[in-house]
Amino acid sequence: MRQLLVECSDPGMVVVLEEELEHVLRNVNFQRARELQAQLTKLAGELGGDYAQAWSGFHMEVANDGNDVPPSFGSRNPVDKQSIKELLSRAADEGIGKFSMRPTLLLPQDGPAPETREQYICDLADSIRYTTLFGSEWGERPFAFPRAMEQYRYQLLEEHVLTSIRRSAHNPRLGRKWVQEIVKCLEESITEADLRAVAVMEYELSKMDPDSLGIEEKTQWTVLACNVGKAIEKWYTACEKELEYVYQRAALLAEMWHSCQGFGPAAPFIREQFQGLLQEAASVYTDDGVQALERVYEQLQHLPWNLLRGLLDQEERDAGDDDTQATRE
Repeated sequence: MRQLLVECSDPGMVVVLEEELEHVLRNVNFQRARELQAQLTKLAGELGGDYAQAWSGFHMEVANDGNDVPPSFGSRNPVDKQSIKELLSRAADEGIGKFSMRPTLLLPQDGPAPETREQYICDLADSIRYTTLFGSEWGERPFAFPRAMEQYRYQLLEEHVLTSIRRSAHNPRLGRKWVQEIVKCLEESITEADLRAVAVMEYELSKMDPDSLGIEEKTQWTVLACNVGKAIEKWYTACEKELEYVYQRAALLAEMWHSCQGFGPAAPFIREQFQGLLQEAASVYTDDGVQALERVYEQLQHLPWNLLRGLLDQEERDAGDDDTQATRE
């Protein structure tokens, strides 16, 4: 999304509802978002022509700019910022909602009715998938190694791989033969380092007490458990206790799935847990919120190469249609 925004977007202003994602999933479906837009439009008209004119360029943003929880309302036109600020202040005073405004980049939205419920649900799904768990946005993807394991693996690389490289430097061979020998030597050294690292990871995952760690480090170990295929339930259960909301647990399961790529002993466990979350969400979230969770789950089932195959198949069908049309002409 952010890459697409950089390449295809226009500068603009966005007005954002200042509510946590849990509140939106429980209370703000697409219809309610449209009602908020209508209430702001009505209030702007009541305040006078300048306010109505300033607000007239704002429309619901779907997809939004990737930095906010839906709903958000954007304008690509010059904006009277002071009038909008006063409008949002009155909206808060009258109980419509608390909103904020900031500059951003907005994707083009064409057509007579670009804002659809389907697009809104997609935005909710993205917000769930890339949510926050411990006060700051999830950073590296895939998740960073636990610090202790990162340092240990670095130590192994120094001991095995760097030693192998130094040894190869003394080899009198030249050209392709030397390259082949050093590549083979490096592969053997890296494989040995990997085997040793995985063995230590399995041991630590089994031995460590998750409750002795903070939620951020605990989450890193949980994702690692899926990658290694060891003590998965133990680590997920420990994280689950600290994640109050359904969507937070769904976001963690999505990251776990990403780590194991849908294979190994973690895959059936993740599916089972996610299906349980969908049942739980049905009793607390709006239909749009539940469908957003279902969309996240469905995306997990589509492996990247299956998506690529579908795109290639579509390209072949399009090419066939073009050939047919050219033949007719």
